[in-house]
Amino acid sequence: MMAQANPIVHLVFWKLNGNTVEVKKTQANKIIEAFQAMKNEVEGLLKLEVGQNCIDHPDAWDVSVYMVFKAVAFLESYQTHPMHLDIKRLVGPMRLDRGQLDFEIDLDESPSLKEAI
Repeated sequence: MMAQANPIVHLVFWKLNGNTVEVKKTQANKIIEAFQAMKNEVEGLLKLEVGQNCIDHPDAWDVSVYMVFKAVAFLESYQTHPMHLDIKRLVGPMRLDRGQLDFEIDLDESPSLKEAI
């Protein structure tokens, strides 16, 4: 029997180029709306949370998305999904910087997630 692939967490962080707090808030809202629209549209996407930073700190990022995919293959497929490509076109002109982190979840260490899958 083939072992089940582990889910993968995909985190992305952006610093936005708005020159005022209000401009950054408007930029963030556009990004948040775009991600929320894809919640039930991407195969293998188990969880999606997106939001704007709410604690003022010089090292803080402005917007972040947290996604959990059933397996790496679904994350790879997401990279060419039309809604993802639209988001990249939306965010590109607004960003100063971008960070990303991906890691697998050990299902033996996360029994509640194992049951949900």
